[in-house]
Amino acid sequence: MKMNIRTFKYRYCWPLFCTVACLFCFVILKKDHHRVVTPDSPASPFQSLPFVLSSRPPIDNPSLTVPGPFQENFTCSVNDSTVIIPSHLPQLHQEFLRYRHCRAFPALLSPSPCEDDLYLLLAIKSTATQVERRAALRDTWGHAGRIQGRRVKLVFLMGRSHDKVESYKLQPLLEWESRRYADIMQWDFADSFFNLTLKEVRFLSWFSGSCSSAQFVFKGDDDVFVHTENLLEFLKAYKPENHLFTGDVLPHSFPIRHSDSKYFIPVEMYPNDKPYPPYVGGGGYLMSRRTVLGLNVAAQNIELFPIDDVFVGMCLQQMDIVPTHHRGILTFGFKNGLNHFDPCFFRDILLVHKLNPTQMWVMWALMLDSNLPCGRSRKTL
Repeated sequence: MKMNIRTFKYRYCWPLFCTVACLFCFVILKKDHHRVVTPDSPASPFQSLPFVLSSRPPIDNPSLTVPGPFQENFTCSVNDSTVIIPSHLPQLHQEFLRYRHCRAFPALLSPSPCEDDLYLLLAIKSTATQVERRAALRDTWGHAGRIQGRRVKLVFLMGRSHDKVESYKLQPLLEWESRRYADIMQWDFADSFFNLTLKEVRFLSWFSGSCSSAQFVFKGDDDVFVHTENLLEFLKAYKPENHLFTGDVLPHSFPIRHSDSKYFIPVEMYPNDKPYPPYVGGGGYLMSRRTVLGLNVAAQNIELFPIDDVFVGMCLQQMDIVPTHHRGILTFGFKNGLNHFDPCFFRDILLVHKLNPTQMWVMWALMLDSNLPCGRSRKTL
């Protein structure tokens, strides 16, 4: 029995065509997957797609970029200068000195664009494992939108993590958070204590290039509790075109020389008889736009230092700016034996360090209670 020519084409040629097409797509994808991306690469692996947030309206912005699959492909060569790194230093310090010149790292995840009328940017340092902290911040004091008629934006600053949960990497989780909330700024360097300074440098650069519409910036850790309305009330007395840098100031601190300390700094990295310049505790501080832009310029002319708080102090010193102390910014917690979980005290401060996620939710609920039985106000503004 003769087979119809058209039937033959559909039955045999069409499956063959589909197979060849699939193989071709697979080869192209494999080639793209192994492409090395550096800051100088002419093309980007990112795709331009709109974010869709399931709990809020979709962000209809064609300029918003959603990163593609996570790629660990950026490398920075060892410093080949003639500087000799002492072999007696701890391994972490030796590695820091070998790669201290590395500053340009590509972005892995980017937040939604900063609005033109942005008043306060909340820039929060976080790591991949701190999922509950980020969730608590988004639901409580870090909720983005408009507060007292002023636009507030939340951004989490993160590096690359190798942490796992039950053998599964956490990068897919961060990518999901980025798609849902559009509030993660992640760069391709290891998220470690000594790399907090890199996180600072990359944030300053990102702000100057992509978010300088923000009039003020609060920068802090993901385990601080912030009274956002008090921040806005405090900022009414300041202008973004003037300098502002305020926090919990450490005016006369010296390097810690005990090698078993997290903050150990050997003599080779900082002179023995010299105190650090005045700096503020990194748990949280406030800056004006002019100060942040100036810090970005200063940071480019100063060698990276392992402790990010001190590094910022060095930049301020180069700018001839002395940070001001604010007694309502309690980055080292309450003093004088006060109950650190009293909502009546939280009502009158700017921030306190530190609270776990459950404490944040509970304190937020207590502060929203209009029947809160507080006595005389202890205003610290």
